[in-house]
Amino acid sequence: MMSKLSNIQIMSEDTAEDIVEIMDESAERQDDEDDEPASKRSKDDIEGAVQIEGSQDEELPDAEGMSKKQLRRLKYKKKWEEKKLEKRAAERIRKKEKRAALKEAGDLSKLRKRKDFRTMAQSNSKQRIALDMSFDDLMIEKDQKRTVQQIGWCYTANRHSPNPFQFHVVGFDGLSRKIYNGNEHNLNQDIFLHHEKLETVFKPEEIIYLTSESENTLSELDDTKVYVIGGIVDHNSQKGLCHRIAKEKGFGHARLPLDEHLLMKSRRVLTINQVYEILVHWSVHKDWKAALLSIIPERKNAQLKKDKSETVDPPKEEPAAVVPKTES
Repeated sequence: MMSKLSNIQIMSEDTAEDIVEIMDESAERQDDEDDEPASKRSKDDIEGAVQIEGSQDEELPDAEGMSKKQLRRLKYKKKWEEKKLEKRAAERIRKKEKRAALKEAGDLSKLRKRKDFRTMAQSNSKQRIALDMSFDDLMIEKDQKRTVQQIGWCYTANRHSPNPFQFHVVGFDGLSRKIYNGNEHNLNQDIFLHHEKLETVFKPEEIIYLTSESENTLSELDDTKVYVIGGIVDHNSQKGLCHRIAKEKGFGHARLPLDEHLLMKSRRVLTINQVYEILVHWSVHKDWKAALLSIIPERKNAQLKKDKSETVDPPKEEPAAVVPKTES
């Protein structure tokens, strides 16, 4: 094992991560060949593996201008995604076979009932909620992936609602859209996807941008308006951005009623899906307190404010009875 590592170090000055990738590739090749001990593998064998890998990477359409390290990562990612799809397909087949076996045995108690979800077209709600995804240039790729992940969570919350919102995603044409399209599970989601900007899809007078800096408090939802959530993960580096955009473009704006119902010592920063889920919860129960407490994470230690109507005035002391003095 030590001789193998020393050979790799002489061959290349790549990082430890590259060495692991090379060794993984070598192990795959070894499975297809004779059972040759790892200690007998030569430096030329390992160099050959790298050369073969490089020649395969050159056939990739996006390989132009990429370093060897980037090409190896690209190839590894492609293999991983292919294996992931195979595993999921096998898992679906396994579940179908299990359900069929349970039905044949008559053991229906172990079968999980599938919930019937309503589509947006079947929903009684005409309320429009939109995510503004026009902030790709302000995020690194890691945060773009997190934003796309939160779109999926918003979709799940909407799908589980008895009357789903009319869910729109606008300005969706950058790298985030490529990341979204790259996931096969997103292909048939019941969402209105728009390449166009927010003000092109909706009339400016209909738009209410949700932003914590707004002086307007959201008390209820109006189905003649479209409520917009900024689709950005910025770790608070772009504070006030959505509020500034709303004012510059003449959009309406409002904030969730956090201060009216909760005491919070931590920052009042919510994720995209948390804002969406609060709106979904309110649309079902019409109770801001319950919606906020059920969605806001416990780590924020949010506590309900007491209403003035709930405060009980202390009982007034009755004046002591005056005892008339008797003449002795």
